[in-house]
Amino acid sequence: MVAALTMPALISHHKKMETSARLKKFYSSMEQAIKLSEIDNWNSEEWTKASTQKDENGNVDYEANGKISKEFFMTYLAPYFKYTKIVDGINNVDEDGNNTGSGTQTTVYLADGSTFSFNNGSCIDIIFDSNGNSKPNIQGKDKFVFYMCFTNSSKKNVCGNSNKTFCTRRQAYNSRTEIVEACKTHTYYCSALLEYDNWEFKSDYPHRL
Repeated sequence: MVAALTMPALISHHKKMETSARLKKFYSSMEQAIKLSEIDNWNSEEWTKASTQKDENGNVDYEANGKISKEFFMTYLAPYFKYTKIVDGINNVDEDGNNTGSGTQTTVYLADGSTFSFNNGSCIDIIFDSNGNSKPNIQGKDKFVFYMCFTNSSKKNVCGNSNKTFCTRRQAYNSRTEIVEACKTHTYYCSALLEYDNWEFKSDYPHRL
């Protein structure tokens, strides 16, 4: 009976520790890759990518955006990043072969089983998945959002700091209490909360792993 009561708590603790370690490693690796790339490719504000691509019906073109994301990664980050494979983004299509406006994004696979994918927007949204293709695949639980911005205005608006290229979404939220509340309702803020807590899942973290 004691084992039955304690096992769920032990499993939950292990998940938190493993996810925490992978988040911390990913964040550090990405920052290091950017610093090394800036030595060879100038300041990241000079890096180039195309804007978000859409088809003739106004749907997001995941294949086109996937190619842009992949080209960006291979040019600026891949030489300085350890990964096992990269899978192109694709469109989902209906029975007539038309783009449904949904799809998968270009995804980079890491040796520890985690992945990160790219959403090509005004900044590049980077979705880190701590356990790759395994469930639950839910933001705030095993998926966490980061941003790579290239202009002073977008850095300040998204990162809350014009000197940050790679960041969690901070904007106007500065106190921990504000970030906790933001994470409850908008899970793309949860990575900011975890960064604030040194990538640890505190007892008041809003989402159960």
